[in-house]
Amino acid sequence: MGVIASANGSGDVIERRAWVALLLASSCSLVVGLGVTAVNLAFPAIERDFAGTSRSTLSWGLTGYSITLASLMLVGGRLADRLGRRRIFRFGVALFTVGSVALALAPSAWVFVAARVTQGVGAAFSSPASLALVLPLFPASRRVTAIATWTSVGTLGSAIGPSVAAVVTQQLSWRWIFVFPLVITVGAVVLAPRLLPEGAPAPGTARGVDAVGVVQGTAAVALLAYAIIQGPALGWTSPRVLVTGLLAIVLVPAFLHRSSHHRDPLLDPRLFRVRTVWSANLANVFLSASGLSVWLVYPLFLVQHWHYSLLRTGFAITPFPVVAAVTGVISGRLADRHGVRNVIAVGSLIPLLGTALLVLRLGAEPAYVRDFLPGAALYSMGFGLIFSPLTAAALRGVDVADLGQANAAFNAVRQLGGALGIAVVIALLGDDDLIPLPHFDHAYLAIAGMTLLGWLVVAAFYP
Repeated sequence: MGVIASANGSGDVIERRAWVALLLASSCSLVVGLGVTAVNLAFPAIERDFAGTSRSTLSWGLTGYSITLASLMLVGGRLADRLGRRRIFRFGVALFTVGSVALALAPSAWVFVAARVTQGVGAAFSSPASLALVLPLFPASRRVTAIATWTSVGTLGSAIGPSVAAVVTQQLSWRWIFVFPLVITVGAVVLAPRLLPEGAPAPGTARGVDAVGVVQGTAAVALLAYAIIQGPALGWTSPRVLVTGLLAIVLVPAFLHRSSHHRDPLLDPRLFRVRTVWSANLANVFLSASGLSVWLVYPLFLVQHWHYSLLRTGFAITPFPVVAAVTGVISGRLADRHGVRNVIAVGSLIPLLGTALLVLRLGAEPAYVRDFLPGAALYSMGFGLIFSPLTAAALRGVDVADLGQANAAFNAVRQLGGALGIAVVIALLGDDDLIPLPHFDHAYLAIAGMTLLGWLVVAAFYP
């Protein structure tokens, strides 16, 4: 079903319904993004509440969510295409809600970890279905704008996570981080039948999914995510990291080979024969690595060298995700008019300027407005211009029936790329209790380099 513009009021009504549906789907994307980053900053408070539990056990509350989200994203996207997108969306949001309630009430560390994994499963099912569910409501000429809105809201959730966590943890308790999103998730479950289309599978597509491929693909992504996420903490030469990394290297080609020969694969390799799809996903690796790792560097610098409190740090970095979100919505309209490739090409240059300013200006003397604000604002503005059109680029040329798995693949790549970027930044910052100032310069230069690589991929390969 598409939006049909007309001279009478019916076309306007249909378009309004499409935008309402998009905002509902986007709000759940915001909650999923918030769940990725908010817990990191609240982790010390969580440790105090579960005193006596080892840090390695509690850390699974952080890594378990990310690994589950990345590894099950393909399953969620494929099931949405096969079984009905609204059905899978509501199931995922309901599961995320159950996990959130369990986290708010968690009496022990193991309940906390299990509830975070439950959240990850719910997010993996709801996130790819949400965009695929509403995108067919928009005509082709408006889809980049719709994708930009969805992406910007999700990016906003990831970016404001630390800020929200700082304020909520200091004023109330870390448990309230999981209470506030319930308004959105419960509302989505209740309102979805009224506001969202059914998203039923197309005739002839509601078949089963390759069970062996599901196991292979999920295990391959999970092992790869584990190796990337745990590498900085355990050491890249530790037996666990080496074994999981090698198993992932073996499983990935086996999964791709099976997918190319199975009638109903978990991930249809034909999607990546489309030049727009594979080039956008390749650029996604580098741009996600840049865009997600920078949110680790900002609070570390402000706390360690400018001696900001967690609350002040939260307020200090809050303007930047807002800038990225607003710019992201604008970038959708720009891409509709001037083309995705042109907007990404220009937008990628702005983060490079922002990181250059941060390297040149930041020092031991606190000067937020003069030294920190301009560079960080430029970086966020450029990232907002880049990422929304990039999501649209990854879905361009994809059949409507395959939007769920295409969006799932893009978001799984985003999670892996972000984990890789964070691992690189952690390695550059080092293990010192007080990170030396030059190490932050190295991190910003690496972030700029990852952005540049994404720009080069788009410039060289995107049609």
